[in-house]
Amino acid sequence: MDRRRSSHIVPEIYEATIDPSHWDYVVTMIAKLTRSKSACLYYKNKEMEIASTIAQYGFSEDQRSVVGDRCDTIDHMFCAKVNGASEDATCTQFHPGSNGVMQTDSELYLDWMKPNDIFHVGGAQFVDTESHKAGIAILRDEKSGVWSDGELRVLNEILPHLRRALNIHSEFTHLRLKQDALLQGMDRLVIGLILYDHQAQPVYINPTAKAIIKQHPALQLQDGDLFLTNPEDEKHLRKTIVDTAAIDPDDSWKQSVAIGIIHPDAPAPLPLLVTPMHAHLITSDLDYEGAKVAVFLSDPNQQQPISIDSLVSVYSLTPSEAQVAISLANGHSIEEIAKSSCHSAHTIRSQLKSVFRKTGVSRQSELIKLLLTGPFAHRRRSAVE
Repeated sequence: MDRRRSSHIVPEIYEATIDPSHWDYVVTMIAKLTRSKSACLYYKNKEMEIASTIAQYGFSEDQRSVVGDRCDTIDHMFCAKVNGASEDATCTQFHPGSNGVMQTDSELYLDWMKPNDIFHVGGAQFVDTESHKAGIAILRDEKSGVWSDGELRVLNEILPHLRRALNIHSEFTHLRLKQDALLQGMDRLVIGLILYDHQAQPVYINPTAKAIIKQHPALQLQDGDLFLTNPEDEKHLRKTIVDTAAIDPDDSWKQSVAIGIIHPDAPAPLPLLVTPMHAHLITSDLDYEGAKVAVFLSDPNQQQPISIDSLVSVYSLTPSEAQVAISLANGHSIEEIAKSSCHSAHTIRSQLKSVFRKTGVSRQSELIKLLLTGPFAHRRRSAVE
């Protein structure tokens, strides 16, 4: 093995911190340099108990959704002792029957490895913190035999770079999530969205917002604008929008304002969240003409109008996967969905991972943005009709 070739991966790894889609290229390079049948860069969110893949190579389409779980099962078998920094992570390898690490009658081998012609497993866990862990796995069939020292050296040389790159990515994600006032202030995921200009004139209203306005006694939609039936509430909302539009972008993360709209005919207050466009992930990359302020509204007593058929048609979800997405959008936990559907929580998590893969997102906040501003919202960049 020419050790100089492994150095070619390093700049590609740091490129992936900027462009996450580049991880697929990195994993492909790793597989080819180690002459592996397949490879996977896997990740587990410990808080959500969801294991997934950042990138993978050599797996069939029907296997891609389960690879993260399988690699998470393999993860504890890697011999390297890791801690938060994982500076000393070292690549290792094993196969069924070797050193008692895995038995030939184990469920993992019989249910996943053997049917997919996987026998030799190599890799290392290189990140392990309170919130997440990550590692690299390379896989071979039995005929190919074990990896040479030179092939494993490729992984050992790049492990520190993989760890740093993922820590950089994690830190950026953490900093951006701290700015996400929506996720801190609203329970429901699919919610009404109204975008206003600096004079408190709407430039966009999504269908969910229109449905909430139509049903709620405290709200009215007139000439494409939202009005509150209580004059004092209406005055307060307009002033809040104008003031929010004038906020300096550097201070926007701490300037969201929550307003509760009360009406005698409504059983509970209707929450509104007024926030600058650049304050968080969901609206920071939108580009509606003149939009300065986002107002989110959610009726706790109203399920959101997203149909199963729409998700199935647009994203090729199964009806069950679409129902999981809609249930999450309406504020239900994985355990609640499992109970109501008579499935296990493990099954619901697997369906959620499939939803992420088919819709091209990697976490729930991205799914929020997709459902708020995707084809269901009939996105436009000009004034409301």
